[in-house]
Formats: sequence, structure tokens, C-alpha cells
Amino acid sequence: MASTRKFDKLIQATASKLAAVRSRDTAALPVGDQAKLAGLGVVVVAKATRLKSSPAAERGAERIWTGAESKLQAELAAAQAAKAAVLAEEAAAKVAKKSSGWF
Repeated sequence: MASTRKFDKLIQATASKLAAVRSRDTAALPVGDQAKLAGLGVVVVAKATRLKSSPAAERGAERIWTGAESKLQAELAAAQAAKAAVLAEEAAAKVAKKSSGWF
């Protein structure tokens, strides 16, 4: 029987990262994105002190969050598909073994 433990751990880790990204936890982002987000935060604060809006910086931050979320969703779907493929392959081998035993 093939072990799907690796896939289960990967799926669980990716799902928890996805939940963290959805709750806007910066620790769930890659380091490069964390740095970009910090830079955009500085721009927002600097403009806010001058009572100006910063729509470009806000759009940039939103782009980072949506990009991270879509990447994690794709990773989660790929891990689930890989696990399903392993299980399907195992089931097909079991059926083939049973059907060849009758002859």
C-alpha cells in the first residue's frame, strides 16, 4: 500500500499557509513579498501623514496578497491531485491483481 503521508503533510501545511494568507498574516508570505509589502506600507504611512491617499501602493499590496493566495491554491490543488493519482494507481493495481488471479 502506497503511503500518502507525505501528501497529507504537504496538503495540511499548504492549507494552513493559505488560511494565514487569507487572514493577512505577513509571516505566511515569502521573504521577498514581505519586503515589498513593508515598502508599500511605508509609502502608505508617509502619504497618510501628509493627508494624501496612496491608491497605487494599496493596489500593489492587494496584488501581493492575491498573488500569494492564488499560488497557494494552485499548490494545494496540485498536491491533492497527486495524492488522488497515487490512490487511483494503487486501486488499479489491486484490481488488476484480483482479476488476474481468476485465470
